[in-house]
Amino acid sequence: MDADLGARRLPPPWLGHLLVFGLLFALVLGWFFVQTRQAERAFQDDAGEHARLLADAVILHARGALLAEEAMGHILTRFLGQSARFVDYLDSIAPFHTEELAAFAAEASLSVIRIVRADATVQGPADWETAEALDCASLERLIRLPRAHAILFGVAASQGRGCVLVGMDSRQTEALEAAIGLPRALAAVAELPGVISVRLLGETRNALATGHNAGLPQITLGRAADGRLVAQASAPVAGAELRLELDASPLQRMRARLWWEFIVFVLVLVLTGSAGTWVLYRHQRAHERQRLGYERRLSRQREEAGLGRAAAAIAHEIRNPLNAMAMGLQRLQMEAEELTAEHRRLLELVREAVQRTNGTVTGLLDYARPIQPRRISLALDALIVDQLSLYAPAITKARIGLESSLSPSSQVFGDPDLLRQVLDNLLRNALEASPAGSLLQIGLARLDGETWLTLENDGLELPAGEVERILEPWFTTKTLGTGLGLAISQRIVSAHGGRLLLTVPRPGRLCVTVVLPARPND
Repeated sequence: MDADLGARRLPPPWLGHLLVFGLLFALVLGWFFVQTRQAERAFQDDAGEHARLLADAVILHARGALLAEEAMGHILTRFLGQSARFVDYLDSIAPFHTEELAAFAAEASLSVIRIVRADATVQGPADWETAEALDCASLERLIRLPRAHAILFGVAASQGRGCVLVGMDSRQTEALEAAIGLPRALAAVAELPGVISVRLLGETRNALATGHNAGLPQITLGRAADGRLVAQASAPVAGAELRLELDASPLQRMRARLWWEFIVFVLVLVLTGSAGTWVLYRHQRAHERQRLGYERRLSRQREEAGLGRAAAAIAHEIRNPLNAMAMGLQRLQMEAEELTAEHRRLLELVREAVQRTNGTVTGLLDYARPIQPRRISLALDALIVDQLSLYAPAITKARIGLESSLSPSSQVFGDPDLLRQVLDNLLRNALEASPAGSLLQIGLARLDGETWLTLENDGLELPAGEVERILEPWFTTKTLGTGLGLAISQRIVSAHGGRLLLTVPRPGRLCVTVVLPARPND
């Protein structure tokens, strides 16, 4: 009856299975999101490094273009400047006219020579024209005329007012600049695998020539105009801003692969969890039946123990009068010669009844005698492990932590059935008393030739001064129970030559210690 009431108070087994399955599912879901986040972070780091390398490549191209432009400008300045000064020198000796300037320009690979005098202007070839005004306003520097595909350089006249302007065809320099310039570098970057688009916003400064030290660009994920997932990177490039759009399809494929793995894992988890739940449920049901059988047998043993003690008390009170009655009847048979045969027959019948009653009392005394265990060598740690395996589902279900420290050298001589009964009593009492979230500690060690088994649990409701009362028969602090468990355990331990000790490590915590001798003669 007690076991049935206790079972009705416990939550159904399927609820524990559902909680365990939900916890596993939550762990798998958390693992999936962690893996997805790590994959996205790894892709962003890789894309940032890729964008930085591309930005460095653009900067190197731009730096080369600027250096080439500077070198070309220096060469053109020296060449055109020397040509203009030479023309000025010759013109100061003998002034040029148009035909002579055209011939000199053709011989010097110049496209035009223009001499501006105070009174006149001479140009050769005469038919060379440009939309820009050519005068002496800009001297000692290169003058670029994109529409005429020409580069001019002017120097002041050495004698009098005026100047000399010389020019050359700029088509080859323009082609060179287009080949090594920044637009070509951007076009080359746009053709690389994984690059969707590249743009340079703003104007670059000459700081390109002094070096570059930029960190990883900032990466953001977005959608392109066609709906593709792209990684957008932005990096500073010498005062301008380089914007890249990189293909993020590897990340999308990785996400899809992780999703498939997650779905497959969840399906496997559901199938295996369902099968495991069914097996565990069957095992738990079998264990519940086995536990109920244990409790019924233990209840019978308790009833028999109480009956035995009552029988011992009754036999003690009845046997002495029976002995007196038997002695009196025997004396009457021996000394009363005047008794008739019928009376003697009556005395014999009464004497036989007394003997039968005495035999019944003797049987009751034999039933109430102390326990006589059979002594065999057994490993107490293995016995504890077996018992814990039976209580593992109950411990987990009650949300009680278990901490065990079992010494392998725990050989004792005793009755395995009786010792198993002791362990069953101790574990059940601990589980019934321990609140959820508490810790159950079991220790087994060898000390001074004895084997010490300790079991600590929370839930003690008695003060330390009254803890010994729980060893008394019929004493219990539980609503249900007879109070014979520890009393029977103490009798069994005592029958093995051991002792059962009770201590209170701290208020509300009970420590039960079973000390058993390691040798049978102990």
